[in-house]
Amino acid sequence: MPGWWRLACLTLLLLGSASAFAHKGSDSYLDVRQAGGLLEVRWDVALRDLDLELQLDSNQDRQLSWGEVRLRSQDISNHLLARLTLSQGAEPCQLMGQPAPLSITRHSDGAYIVLAFLMSCPEEKDALRIDYRLLDGIDVLHRGILTLHTGSQVRTAVLQPSRQPVTLSANASHWQTFSSFLHEGVHHLVTGYDHLLFLLCLLLPAPLVWRNKHWQPSVSGRRTFRDTVFVITAFTLAHSVTLALAALQIVNLPSQLVESVIAASIAIAALHNLRPVLTHRRWLLAGGFGLIHGFGFAGVLGELPLGIAERSVALAGFNIGVELGQLGFIALFLPVLWWMRHYPIYSRFIVPISSLLITFIALLWLAQRALNLQLIPG
Repeated sequence: MPGWWRLACLTLLLLGSASAFAHKGSDSYLDVRQAGGLLEVRWDVALRDLDLELQLDSNQDRQLSWGEVRLRSQDISNHLLARLTLSQGAEPCQLMGQPAPLSITRHSDGAYIVLAFLMSCPEEKDALRIDYRLLDGIDVLHRGILTLHTGSQVRTAVLQPSRQPVTLSANASHWQTFSSFLHEGVHHLVTGYDHLLFLLCLLLPAPLVWRNKHWQPSVSGRRTFRDTVFVITAFTLAHSVTLALAALQIVNLPSQLVESVIAASIAIAALHNLRPVLTHRRWLLAGGFGLIHGFGFAGVLGELPLGIAERSVALAGFNIGVELGQLGFIALFLPVLWWMRHYPIYSRFIVPISSLLITFIALLWLAQRALNLQLIPG
């Protein structure tokens, strides 16, 4: 089998497998208020994540009711407490009494269980060590978003169940917050399959020119590079603006609306590859839809209870991480697409078939998100 054919099959396989994932990743929110050796903890965990580990949906109707959750409340509390260890110094902190009764709250992506409890630490030290193991071995993409309050100081960090415990204190430098969210920005981009599909839609015609109602290979590497820079810069500037507006809580849009329009933007970008209208101004398409993608990027940041300084640091790290992930994706795909452009199968088969497949995936996402239909796993 020729190399270009194997690559084409791999591309289509990757596109097909991406259809199994929606945009919002798996997150929990851990809020810790520290006063000497006393810790007041609130932990918000998505019901869908708990169902993965505890199979709470007893009647298998794919809808969790409060009755099903309440029947397993003791199991839920025990399960969560067994997957979190907080320490000040060498000895772990101990639970004081019983956790408060479970309650339900809502985040941008659905219903969350709230587990609230108090802990007493044998050693009163500023630094708090967090060993976080929720969904360890089940969901490698899961993240815990930690917010630590000590007096008037607030610090935040991203927890990963597969990594070493994190140590955080009120005196932690802003660099620790920045680096934590820098990594999270890269992670968010490379696991945000809808954003990657939109980028791929923008890159597929990059090494081609639209002439006589057909895509033809570009002969100018400089032109391809220039056009790609314009398109990606427009997308970057646009989503950076709305990411900042949403993360700083200046503008907020309903999550369902944002996710639905993101899905629609992918379908439109893919269809544009089949019959381009903005042949020399694709940057307008990228910039216009980049505005809504920025709101999608901001999901986690917008929900953090942070002051303006700490939120700005987290925003800067997260946005730079997103851009680094984006640059890595472009650096990986653009040279391959440039090499493939001379093969007639690229413009005649790979670009249109990939665009049609992306359109199909995006329309499934649109129906799933706009109408709350479970058409594909997610």
